Amino acid sequence: MLKQMKYLRAVYWSFKSPLSNWVANLHIQIHHPDSTFISPIHWMFSDVESIQLGSQVNIGSFSEIVVERRLPNSNIFGRLVIGDRVVIGSHANIRASGGEIHIGHDCLIAQQVSLIASGHTLSTQGLYRDAPWDTTKTGVFIDENVWIGAGVTVLPGCTIGRNAVVGAGSVVTKSIPANEVWAGIPAKYLRTINRLDAAEQCPACQAIPCSFT
Repeated sequence: MLKQMKYLRAVYWSFKSPLSNWVANLHIQIHHPDSTFISPIHWMFSDVESIQLGSQVNIGSFSEIVVERRLPNSNIFGRLVIGDRVVIGSHANIRASGGEIHIGHDCLIAQQVSLIASGHTLSTQGLYRDAPWDTTKTGVFIDENVWIGAGVTVLPGCTIGRNAVVGAGSVVTKSIPANEVWAGIPAKYLRTINRLDAAEQCPACQAIPCSFT
């Protein structure tokens, strides 16, 4: 009898998880018909009103998006706001719980990027999984036309200014001003982007300097 119960429980969960995820995907797609969500995408949310998506959003496959409006150990609401024409690559890890993640219009976010809205407090007492959420650093704000390279992690409390670029594999631990290029672990300032950069781009390859010369 015990073996049968374990078997039935395994069958139940094997159907429940894909079905609930399919329903969540369908719900998001119906409410945003002009956007593209390449399945499979794992949506986890407690309140769909906590998710605000603009028009023509494109999210790549195998992404996991978690939006928990309320957490048991935090008084800060979780919320996800994605602007118009945002492109998010595959395998994204977006966790808007215990804080708000805001992605501005026309952002380009490459594959395997992690955006984390909150983290646990540190203590030698008790387990980290039971620790309260750190409310001193919450949320991630990404302004318009930001380019984030592949494999970047953005930690809680960070703002990335308009037109900024974050190099692949970087870990962003503090805010990045507008019109700057940062990279590294932790991410550091590399250079400023100015109007002449666009004028110097080769029209054939859109690179600085031109790769054909």
